[in-house]
Amino acid sequence: MASTVSMTQSPGDYNLAYGPNAVTLSTLTTGAQKYVLQVRTLGGDILADIRQTANTEGRAIFDIQNILQTYVHVSPVNTEQLGLGSISPANLQGSLQEVERYILRIGDETGGVVDLKATSYGPYEVIGGKKPWYDLNWSEGPYQGGIRGDDSNPPCTDVYSNGRPLSDNTQYILGSELTTMGVAAPSSIGVNTRVQIHDVFQDDLHTVSYFNALYTGGLPTPPSDAQGIEGFRITSYESDGTLVDDVIIPNIVANGGGPNVAYGDGTQPVDNTLVITGGFGPQNLANFTYTDGPSTVNFTLDPAVAYYYVQTVAYTPGTCIATFTGYADESLHWVQMYRVYGRGAVTNTSGCLDYDRIQFSWLNSFGFRDYYTFTKKNVRSTKRRANNFLANTADYNAQLYATSTGARGYTTYSQEIQETFTAETGYMSDADADYLEGLFNSPDVRVRLGQNGPPAYEAYFFGCNVTSASWTEKSYRKDKLFQYEIKFKLANNVKSQRG
Repeated sequence: MASTVSMTQSPGDYNLAYGPNAVTLSTLTTGAQKYVLQVRTLGGDILADIRQTANTEGRAIFDIQNILQTYVHVSPVNTEQLGLGSISPANLQGSLQEVERYILRIGDETGGVVDLKATSYGPYEVIGGKKPWYDLNWSEGPYQGGIRGDDSNPPCTDVYSNGRPLSDNTQYILGSELTTMGVAAPSSIGVNTRVQIHDVFQDDLHTVSYFNALYTGGLPTPPSDAQGIEGFRITSYESDGTLVDDVIIPNIVANGGGPNVAYGDGTQPVDNTLVITGGFGPQNLANFTYTDGPSTVNFTLDPAVAYYYVQTVAYTPGTCIATFTGYADESLHWVQMYRVYGRGAVTNTSGCLDYDRIQFSWLNSFGFRDYYTFTKKNVRSTKRRANNFLANTADYNAQLYATSTGARGYTTYSQEIQETFTAETGYMSDADADYLEGLFNSPDVRVRLGQNGPPAYEAYFFGCNVTSASWTEKSYRKDKLFQYEIKFKLANNVKSQRG
């Protein structure tokens, strides 16, 4: 008898791995003893095979989150250094490790024999993020750029909603507030466009991750080739508002992104291009090369730049009037504004600090990277544990007994040296304090130590473990002016010699 099993609940097209991913099966075939649920790759390889008897309602309920968590991983090492030449030459990066695409097969088991339905369900996409225990279906809508067409023929692309970056930083201003700050801005930033401001130092590294797939259900119907982020627009200014550069990095495979191989391919982003991460800190943009059609372009963030904007842009037909032919004007996601200390940036320019800076990168709740720089007092210390043995100071195989004052009795066979650090923030706002909770709770933290260590420390992020055992919420209402302190150690010990 053909299996009559049906799926009455699925994990949804997109979901986060660390939280409920529910599947419910019903209508067990007459005479069958168990429901069968298989999690498979698109190629058919079985990732998991689960059998379950019917419950009192005649159904089988599964939560496959533990299975999915096995197949999503933290961001690759050196993600922070996107665009840094030999370390990470591409300025863009897909989501090969952070996203898994899979299908489900269902059926039943009778006398040890499995009968699967011929059809598969999905494909589904799971991202290595976390969500509350009560949140069954993660909504990707707030993170998608929404587009529609206009009355042109062919229709031009109109962006009508901006998606949030995949970051726990929720602070923003509106485009209308840029004028009151006395800064210049591209005409593509509307009065209601949300802008996130990052006050950064000229050697800071910083990445932003975006949900690449767009919501294309707006009416009138948008151009069919507008399926994902087509490019990243970088517009930079001097402190007096003079335009320095206005360029677009195409989101194509050759530049580390995709899924388009060439501009306007119209390929739908899935799997390892469902999320695109770009390196947009001043150091990431200091000097890198990207491909634009048949051309290879060398880009350098001019030393005169005081602030710059990063926008995600969509495809639009070349017949449309646009700032860049073939790219829509409006940003698909919240605009990122970077204000650079020491370059006349229009912000608190207290870049002359009496302490070395310590920059952290950590796994945020979406499974990608967030950043914060500690600028106040920091302390580095080492802890040594030696394995010693007592040696004879004389050689009893010699012709005569002899020793000397320099002969060693207690000798170190091996030793373990751990570097530990304590760092403090400056005075914080309530919003920054909430944001930093992610750092204290993250299972994957990386640190750039600046001038605290050997020269190589300045360019690299190192794995570290936060040793602060607890985090207590602070706010201006409770604590007035307040700071946070973090204690951590590097994830690898210092190498030592034998005595």
